[in-house]
Amino acid sequence: MSNFILIVLCLIVGVLLSKLKTFPPRAHEGINAFIFYVSLPALSLRYIPNIDYRYEILFPALMPWIVFGLAAVLFLVLGKIFDWHKHLIGCLILCCGLGNTSFVGFPLLKLFYGDEAIKYGILADQPGSFMVMATLGIFAAVYFQEGRGNFKPIAKKIIHFPPFIAFIVSLLLTFVEVPNTLNQVFETLGSTLSPLALFSIGTQLTWKTKNFEFWPFGAGLLYKLFLAPLIIFLVYNQLSNSSDLIIKVSIVEAAMAPMITGVLLAIEYKLRPNLASMFAAIGIPLSLLTTYLWFSFLG
Repeated sequence: MSNFILIVLCLIVGVLLSKLKTFPPRAHEGINAFIFYVSLPALSLRYIPNIDYRYEILFPALMPWIVFGLAAVLFLVLGKIFDWHKHLIGCLILCCGLGNTSFVGFPLLKLFYGDEAIKYGILADQPGSFMVMATLGIFAAVYFQEGRGNFKPIAKKIIHFPPFIAFIVSLLLTFVEVPNTLNQVFETLGSTLSPLALFSIGTQLTWKTKNFEFWPFGAGLLYKLFLAPLIIFLVYNQLSNSSDLIIKVSIVEAAMAPMITGVLLAIEYKLRPNLASMFAAIGIPLSLLTTYLWFSFLG
């Protein structure tokens, strides 16, 4: 419950402060820089070296890769049919292809299934959502900003992106024993991600009904909250017993709201920033209801 209160407070405080004339209009740029240079790398360095690679991680760990891949195919096809701008397509893929499997996901999993579900939630988040964001997410952000035929600058930006560098370093740390004191430092720094990201989104949130892209927005949320978990349910139900906790966790995590970091990536690379911020502002509260519906459906 405290996480949900924090979600609301950070968004509200960000929105209110942004309306004050004394509040710096570009303050969010400094906040985003801290997130990308400190908070995200710290999270990667804290958790990825501790992943236990075994067969049972495949169901929750592969889910975010499937959801992101299907989002890319869906919105590229819709973009071609409706002649959407590449920035809009990139925004939809980043915001609706990546799920908030930790900050919103973990408290909901604990509420629905108890502490036992958290270990599977971590598998969906670290080798799943976080790795997708650090690789395919960064690639998509740069690709849809730069345009086609510019692989070299895309690769250069990915290689120099701090979270990606931290991701590579964290994989190397898998083979060494990281001191507990250092892990505590990484955890403290990483814990700044969610409140700062939500506050940053709040400072940039504006509801512009004129020229607001309602149809793409609705299509994006429909995919993220309903179609994506439905597809995971249909696929995983064929591979295993849907009554198993690990399968239930995979499906419920697939139904989570758009990932805050995915929204920030879209904002950072100027892929429909206003639309991206609305995915977080509306998607997160709405997902509290839709994930409960999925929990009830799964039994």
